Amino acid sequence: MRRCLSPPVLGCVLAVVLLATAGHGDPAAERRAAPAAAPAAAAEAAHESWRVPWHWALNENVRRISGVGLAGLMASMLLLAWFDRRRCRTLAARPPLSVLIPCYNDGATVGATLASVFAAGVDGPLDVVVINDASRDDSAAQLERLQRAYPFRVITNPVNRGKTPSLNDAVHAARHDLLLCLDADTELNRPALDDMLARLTGGRRVGAVSCPYRPSNRGFLPVMQAIEYRMLLLTQGAHNLTSAMALWGGCLMVRREAFVAAGGFSPDAITEDVDLAFKLNRVRWRVEQSFVPVASAVPQTLRAWVRQKLRWTAGGMQCYIRHVPVWLRNPSQICFILAYSLLILSSIPAVLSDLRFGESMMNLFAALNRVNTVQASVVEVAGFYGRDLLRRLLGSGLCCLLSTLYVLPLISRPRELWKLLLVFPFSLLYFPAYIVVSLFGILTGVRSVRRLLPSDVKGW
Repeated sequence: MRRCLSPPVLGCVLAVVLLATAGHGDPAAERRAAPAAAPAAAAEAAHESWRVPWHWALNENVRRISGVGLAGLMASMLLLAWFDRRRCRTLAARPPLSVLIPCYNDGATVGATLASVFAAGVDGPLDVVVINDASRDDSAAQLERLQRAYPFRVITNPVNRGKTPSLNDAVHAARHDLLLCLDADTELNRPALDDMLARLTGGRRVGAVSCPYRPSNRGFLPVMQAIEYRMLLLTQGAHNLTSAMALWGGCLMVRREAFVAAGGFSPDAITEDVDLAFKLNRVRWRVEQSFVPVASAVPQTLRAWVRQKLRWTAGGMQCYIRHVPVWLRNPSQICFILAYSLLILSSIPAVLSDLRFGESMMNLFAALNRVNTVQASVVEVAGFYGRDLLRRLLGSGLCCLLSTLYVLPLISRPRELWKLLLVFPFSLLYFPAYIVVSLFGILTGVRSVRRLLPSDVKGW
């Protein structure tokens, strides 16, 4: 399924369709005269009831502009990501590697994480360090049991210190110059490991590489997040030819030299992984995003999902304020997020307009049905509203069409074609909710101005 159409072709097709449907909801087209077969009073009532207010017309212009802008941005990002994936990267030999696994109440998953590390086929010297951050579950007992099966060291914090300080201190204990930070609920695989090593050792001044997540748990929210992560991967991976502006902290490989030059993880950063990506860019180290996913547990309850999105958005806002020069050098990612958000938000009033349009259509049908047969009434309504109804359906399907690109990578065989239907709940339910929660996250991020001011990049 993935090789039916190349990304450049998909991007061009998508751009054409977006431009064709960007004019959805034109107010001038929506004020045509009522059909001659309708009673005069009913036609006048239908005409007045669905006249588009000026603010809805303005909203349609916003949709049109954001849709056109998004078409161009998405086509360019697809091309950039395609060029990056076509680059030939070879890994002659696996260099020595230190794996740092912070563990807090992860007794149920740390065993699978360690098993995946030792099964990934690290041929060179391997140093595995697990940091037990004063877990309150059975993590300590599990790690003691696992040490009889795998060769790794354990650092035990007497009190809970958090992920950032634990990893910063663990870097001192690491024996090798390549560091892999791996969450205790994430499972490594050999293709992901090889791709990260090839990018890090073969690229010019590549300081860090990370892998995206593939949800390991099941349910509606994990499936929606799988599509969301493909969307984030497109925006981040498109910048590999220059330098990406984000890292996935669950599976992050970094050079010790670059990590020290950037000052390590910032203790006051809301999202320490994204902040590290910005700091690496500031000190002229490149950041790349692998396209090979790793299995990781994702939020499965609505409360956990909301908390995660609030933290991600607040952390992103913090990074944009702290590191203005970085995103000024990479404006396309900001433009993409802004255009996509405007398109989604402007779709909310459009839905209200569509509901009003449907009510007027039903009112006209009821008026016609009093003097005509049902079939004749349907024909009359279709003749009067048909063109506008088609345009509205095309416009409402715009977001679904965009989301198709993120669903396609989830389809590996013909029997999984049903997954294309996931674009509807993702576009019409999940992503609008994501935008609303993200707005609250931005407000959370700007509450403390002092924490958002730029900070100097210091060494150890």
